[in-house]
Amino acid sequence: MNYKINEIFFSLQGEGFNQGKKVVFIRLSGCNLKCEWCDTKHDSYKLLSLENIYIEISKYDCRSVIITGGEPTIHNLEPLVKFLKQKQYWIGLESNGTNNIAHLSKYINYIAISPKSETRQLIANEVRIVNDNVDTNKLLDIERKITAKEYYLSPIDISGNMNIKETMELLGDINEISNKIWRISLQLHKFAGIE
Repeated sequence: MNYKINEIFFSLQGEGFNQGKKVVFIRLSGCNLKCEWCDTKHDSYKLLSLENIYIEISKYDCRSVIITGGEPTIHNLEPLVKFLKQKQYWIGLESNGTNNIAHLSKYINYIAISPKSETRQLIANEVRIVNDNVDTNKLLDIERKITAKEYYLSPIDISGNMNIKETMELLGDINEISNKIWRISLQLHKFAGIE
């Protein structure tokens, strides 16, 4: 089985609950959505087999991987996550939640969902919402639909401009009316100048 790999690189997780965790990112190419602020070049990839993916991630002294995109769940992830689990990796997955991946949960240690349209994956470890003019009603609707341990609100970053103040204000509003605790998640890797 071959996968469309946009890039594989070692870094620190810059956002969410695992912020600061050393990981190897496996960024798959392609997405079923078209978000204007997406940072992935969807038309750029190389086809890699499972063995070649393993060769690439083995270059780093790290036993944790995060599969991201684009949208990784548009690919058949089962061979990849089974293979990585057999190699004893901790596996994280970042998804927009449009595809149900419950059948993969026995292989994946941590699921982060960033819903942007209809969500089919209704259980996650964390929900991460980008504040592209969302409001408290949308946040309440998301937390009613998706069961998670952690809920995060992230400022949108368009051409280096972030709506941090507006996001903090929305965070204050949602935490007054929600029975969940929402936290801010800044993309600290961007502030630190790392990938």
